[in-house]
Amino acid sequence: MSSGWLSYGVLVLLLVASTTRATGFTEHSVVEKSFVQAQQECVEYLHIPKHRLYQYLNYNFPNDAQTKCMIRCVGLNLKWWDADGVLRPSVIAQYFLPDGTDEENQERTYACILRRTAPEEGGSCRQAFHIFQCYLEQFGELLNCPKLVPLEDTQLAEAVHFCLGVVEVSLGEFRHYTTEGNFLDTDASRCLLRCIVIRTGVYSDLHGPFQPRYELQFGSPTLWNDLQADVCAIRLRREGLEECTLAARAVYECYDFGGTLQPALWRALDLLQAQEDALEATLTFVPMREWWRYDDDDDEDENEDEHDVLVKVGKGKEMTVCRMADSLVEIATPTVAEKRTWKDTGGYRAIGNADGNSLVAGMVKRWK
Repeated sequence: MSSGWLSYGVLVLLLVASTTRATGFTEHSVVEKSFVQAQQECVEYLHIPKHRLYQYLNYNFPNDAQTKCMIRCVGLNLKWWDADGVLRPSVIAQYFLPDGTDEENQERTYACILRRTAPEEGGSCRQAFHIFQCYLEQFGELLNCPKLVPLEDTQLAEAVHFCLGVVEVSLGEFRHYTTEGNFLDTDASRCLLRCIVIRTGVYSDLHGPFQPRYELQFGSPTLWNDLQADVCAIRLRREGLEECTLAARAVYECYDFGGTLQPALWRALDLLQAQEDALEATLTFVPMREWWRYDDDDDEDENEDEHDVLVKVGKGKEMTVCRMADSLVEIATPTVAEKRTWKDTGGYRAIGNADGNSLVAGMVKRWK
């Protein structure tokens, strides 16, 4: 094999290795992403010519409009700041390596930001670029390894919703645990909290709490310092507690649940409640006289069972079908008006009672 081909192969391997180190990963709801990966994505989002990416990869960031907006996009991508330009110092600091002997880098960085930015330009590309330049010049060396991207409130709500389904806990029960009760009260509540902290990537049964991740996502415990939190978690592990109890007590007793995770769960609860309210707002009341009964299993049993449906005939071949199961009303809209067998294929449930005058109707089932 010629030396030219060998050199080319080595170059390809080096490029692949460099790209691999710069690429983030996901686990549970956790996302880790590098500066270079976020930069590549933003170049694509903003339709910036590819040749400029090579310039940026050499840490050359010209003072022009295109580059400034690229940096703002990177910061939004990595959660350094929000759309209004509110800085998250603990998040952006992950991506810079200070000199170990420099004890004034943080003060210099903040002073630089105050000099170069103005409150009225909050959220602008210009402000984002100057904040980045201050960190680059005053804080430390820009790193290219993947770092944790904190979850937004909507992502946290998704993680909570996932765990509610896994542990089989209702939104009402979650509301009680979060606002009035205590996650330490029952087996279900303890296991729900364990699922949430695992899903958000701040805890594992093998490792226990991931302190840097926890503090980045939910804030630092106000009642403990880092060493005390570690000692507390180790003490609990030595007690031989069951997994759900261990996770819940570690969060409560070692990481200041009320000052860190609980406010985040309140925000998640608000989002989940808003989604449920929006679903209920789509329900309508239909007069009972517009319905007639059809028993799809053709049995002669006078007792109603879960297969009995109410059929409302509409225009043409459209109809709406409602099945009664206890006090729960379930609605679907098939496209054929003929008698058909009811098939439960999933969907949402409309929560409501049927009385003598009306039914609560909503699109909650579909036909197969």
